Amino acid sequence: MSRPRSPGPRPPRAQGCTGRRRFVVALGVFGWLATGAHAQNPALPAVVVWDYENQGTLAAPQAAHADFLRRSLSESLTATLLQVPGLPVVERQRLKDLLAEQKLGSTALADDDARLRLGKIVGAQRMVFGGFFVLGDQVQVHVRVIDTATSRVLFSDEAVAALATVMTQVASLNERLARALGGAAVVAQGHPPERWQAYDRALALADAGDFDAAITALQQLLAADKNFLPAERQLVALLERGARR
Repeated sequence: MSRPRSPGPRPPRAQGCTGRRRFVVALGVFGWLATGAHAQNPALPAVVVWDYENQGTLAAPQAAHADFLRRSLSESLTATLLQVPGLPVVERQRLKDLLAEQKLGSTALADDDARLRLGKIVGAQRMVFGGFFVLGDQVQVHVRVIDTATSRVLFSDEAVAALATVMTQVASLNERLARALGGAAVVAQGHPPERWQAYDRALALADAGDFDAAITALQQLLAADKNFLPAERQLVALLERGARR
């Protein structure tokens, strides 16, 4: 994959927001998200990976065709980071559950500053922001790692791939980011786009609160491909969520 030099979005500013009080109140609730791995290896900073932003300006049918990348790119990176021994990674389903409990939806977290404050609350020292846009049949993907304490960009990288193969070719970008976060050499898994599209449909069901349908969709995906580890991980998270309620 080539890496063009076109700049990504500007790093977030450290500003206040109207939801600040609600974030502070949520401090005790979010604390448990810093995983036990952080205690085992405090040298590696905890990290949150947000869903990537679709920053293209395509017409509706084309935009919808690529929109599965929002969650899929994020989940692909998360799967790679989870291979790094001792690296605490905040799982998306746990984060989504607590956001719902605190009534902090997508509107409250529309800007990067709010998400940085949330990163501090969950005990994450690093936060990954990603985005992509489609140019014809090509996709440009860019990522930034932000220090939540200073809002400083610690690492940034970009890649370009064909839309049909981007979920396979983005593996090298994920590996570079994992090394930047302190991991040794890891091997990122690549899966065909149809697997990721099926996975994205399951995540969309979970995000909409239809957990039973999401569980069924994940089980069907694993029946078709037992090696699709993101689906296995998300299925376990949803089943654990149901057991807690």
